[in-house]
Amino acid sequence: MRVGPSMLYAKTGCGDKCGNVRIPYPFGIGVECSLNQSYIIDCNSSTPYLRALKQLQVLDIDLKNLTVIVNMPKIFDCQNPVRSSSQTTWLDLSESPFLFSMSHNKFVFEGCGSAAMIDNGGALTACSTTCLNNTLNHRNKCFGSPCCQSAIPHHLKSFTINMERQEGNGVCGSAFLVDKTSYDHRTFSIKTTSFIPVSILWTINYKQTNKQVTLTCYDNTAPQKRKVDMFDDTLMDTWICDADSLEGNPYLIDGFSDHAPISKYAKTRCKDICGNVTIPYPFGIGARCSINH
Repeated sequence: MRVGPSMLYAKTGCGDKCGNVRIPYPFGIGVECSLNQSYIIDCNSSTPYLRALKQLQVLDIDLKNLTVIVNMPKIFDCQNPVRSSSQTTWLDLSESPFLFSMSHNKFVFEGCGSAAMIDNGGALTACSTTCLNNTLNHRNKCFGSPCCQSAIPHHLKSFTINMERQEGNGVCGSAFLVDKTSYDHRTFSIKTTSFIPVSILWTINYKQTNKQVTLTCYDNTAPQKRKVDMFDDTLMDTWICDADSLEGNPYLIDGFSDHAPISKYAKTRCKDICGNVTIPYPFGIGARCSINH
């Protein structure tokens, strides 16, 4: 595959990077460069912030996974060394097109006692630890003492965290939702940080755009509808531009430059390699790159 100049990621006339973070459309630096107000990025001192989420710092935006990773405050419980219980509400996403991602986050409790994520009065997930001493492991490794972790059952708009510390133990506890990859690969230090990377799923629907149709994908193609699993087995519609088999930004009509990668094996603007295997047409990576389904 021959590779030419860089692909297009932002709208024409808009910057596509803030510091070291790429800002692809539908996000954009400023009002004119984003799909709508929910996707505005403020770039201050080379650091990107998502205006719609109380100026949380943006660490990464992924077009394929439909996620934006933001830094969120970690919840502590450092009361007197007696049995104590505390409950804290995290950021409420109800009025936004964002959700806490089910597949890219996990719930972690570090401390002595138990912690639970609660939504609408019911427990979503919980875990507990038993401590024999007051030493916490700050190396992002969770083996049950004094740390536990669990998956979350679905995408969330909001939740509260309830922590109950073990009686007679004065160790500070912390509970948080965290991006799995960041936590497992130790891209931050639990001991020294008060902010945690969290993966937020972003969605697009036509009601949010205030027009009948405003989202048009590459080459003037129509977006595809996808269902998002919500609480109580309800499903929410979101619209996406297929990014699985393409190079560049499928959310831009001209998201693939005239000098996009050219393959002698695959259809135009399609990838021809999966791992070490060449995928020639009529086979293809993704529906639009193969001869049929």
